[in-house]
Amino acid sequence: MKNAPDDATDDARAAGSRPVRVGLVDESELVATGVEGMLAQHPGRVAHVEPEVADVVLCDPVGRGVDIEAYLSEVAGRSRGRIVVYTWRLDPGSVRRAVSAGAQGFVSKSVDSDELVRVVELVHDGDVVQAPAATMPTSDSLSGREAEVLSLICRGRSNLEIAAELYVSVNSVKTYIRQIYHKIGVARRSQAVAWGIERGY
Repeated sequence: MKNAPDDATDDARAAGSRPVRVGLVDESELVATGVEGMLAQHPGRVAHVEPEVADVVLCDPVGRGVDIEAYLSEVAGRSRGRIVVYTWRLDPGSVRRAVSAGAQGFVSKSVDSDELVRVVELVHDGDVVQAPAATMPTSDSLSGREAEVLSLICRGRSNLEIAAELYVSVNSVKTYIRQIYHKIGVARRSQAVAWGIERGY
């Protein structure tokens, strides 16, 4: 990930450049109000606007019950802004799929306003901001597909719903779940959910 812009960059943006226009797509009133408040703390740098006129669009394609690629394609059709995935779950599988669908940045919903604005500005300036390694499972843990399945389990999806969302058979889902249980050392679904939630899935 790029380093934060220096003070000169911030001063130049505040002194004369137009603030980066930031739109938020398909979020609850709670999240939308929170983001608007966070952006309002940096009035010289960013401004909250409707997605249709935004320079940067924040959206969360993970776990919506639709294909990640299809969802991001729809967002791209609604706005010409650069897309930043703004989500709780930055698992490797979802990140790879979002990158292939054209996302230019990733930021966790757990970050503060300074970090959110920093990522928005970097993406607006043409950088690609990858998900921080600290939020990702270790390489010797879950595969990308297993991480996707665990993320959906943590969201309360049934095996049938997971199969439909990932375009795989129910038997494949059961196989992934067995592999997940073995790798993380649990025996029941409730234990897997607790393990996943603790690690940001």
